[in-house]
Amino acid sequence: MKIVVIDDDPTGSQTVHDCLLLLKWDCSTLVKGFESKSNLFFILANTRSLSENDAKFTIEEICKNLKTVIGSKAYEEEIIFISRGDSTLRGHNFLEPSVLNSCLGPFDATFHIPAFIEGKRLTINGSHFVDKTPISQTIFAKDKIFGYETSNVKNLLFQQSKSQINFENIQNLLLSDIEVLNNEENNIIFKKLKNLKNNKHVIVDIENYSQLKKFSLVITKLIKHKKFLFRTAASFISSISEKKSVSQSAIFFSSLRVRNKEKSFLPGLIIVGSYVELSTIQLNHLLEISNCDPVELDVFEFFKITSSENYQKRRNLFKNKFLKEIRYSFEKGKTPVLFTSRKFMSLDSSELFNFYNILACFIAELVADLKYEIGYLISKGGITTNLILSNGLNADYVYLERQILTGISVVTCNLKNGEKLPIVTHPGNIGTKDSLVNIWKVFENKK
Repeated sequence: MKIVVIDDDPTGSQTVHDCLLLLKWDCSTLVKGFESKSNLFFILANTRSLSENDAKFTIEEICKNLKTVIGSKAYEEEIIFISRGDSTLRGHNFLEPSVLNSCLGPFDATFHIPAFIEGKRLTINGSHFVDKTPISQTIFAKDKIFGYETSNVKNLLFQQSKSQINFENIQNLLLSDIEVLNNEENNIIFKKLKNLKNNKHVIVDIENYSQLKKFSLVITKLIKHKKFLFRTAASFISSISEKKSVSQSAIFFSSLRVRNKEKSFLPGLIIVGSYVELSTIQLNHLLEISNCDPVELDVFEFFKITSSENYQKRRNLFKNKFLKEIRYSFEKGKTPVLFTSRKFMSLDSSELFNFYNILACFIAELVADLKYEIGYLISKGGITTNLILSNGLNADYVYLERQILTGISVVTCNLKNGEKLPIVTHPGNIGTKDSLVNIWKVFENKK
């Protein structure tokens, strides 16, 4: 069995380990994924940062190449397709699986499993919760682009489909159903799943890994005869692949840090692009450390530059200013922390998509100029991280090592000078107030 995860940002691999994360989806790169030793690989589509039209085009392009590769190589093993989405319900939750069904289907059913157990995001009686709080009452529901007003996943999916799904065709698999579920042919819930057809949408309740395991065992048996699609958060990927996150010592991660020719450690660089409240709290705690140098990128100033007549000249001056400031931090023996100012832009959703991508591309350019000067990179925020990997480091793929903290991965990227740069891919909405501090301490060998 090969599991292909089409991820809407680069952090969905946060519950598994030792696999490829593809940043490009041309046929030759996809072949690397299928021929890799792991039973799964990720395609980092970054569609959460795109408008609906651009996301649709991207998924269609990925599907076209997947069909070409699968057809030409005549893979005989079962292939499971997972559309990985956000555990806080942001993103194109209806659009992406709908396009996958059109291009790679038809599927008998699409299972929606937004539970992320490690982050206390659970689905109970069809409603989604963050640490026991209905998700519609959290800051995630107020997202400027993907905001919503309901915690009921069925209602949200129906709303996001703009009535393209018949409300009665969305079913629930409740905790009471999972309690009696097993993989025996005569089990009433097993039969219910086996009889699904015509791409029924099923919302799956999950509050712990034992329930996920039971569900995954049934899916593994049914997949030989049924064609299922999944729109899920990260926990299901861990369960179905049986590659649950394995803890590693701090020494494992600190030893990944790149050294110079004199065998001394190169300095680290921390980037915080995410603007959610938790990111700001983590950033403020990090900046209390005297050895971390704050380097603030004013988003309003950058917006003015992008709108100016002599845009390219002003942009280059702006870029050189930050490169100079970051390199000065290196010279002082400090860790520069480049962060976007904590201000919201009053733009409509399409303008926001465009601006945040331009901003992330600018940050990626800074990393491109600094990549041979740093020993490690900590990047917080999905859109920023994806563009750093694909544009800044120009990587076809990166290798997922392990999780340095719960839900926070470390990947390594092969640089052209032969070094492997370790990068922490830190989701914006994950961790405690001390997460950034603790990760920095690991790489700096500080207790």
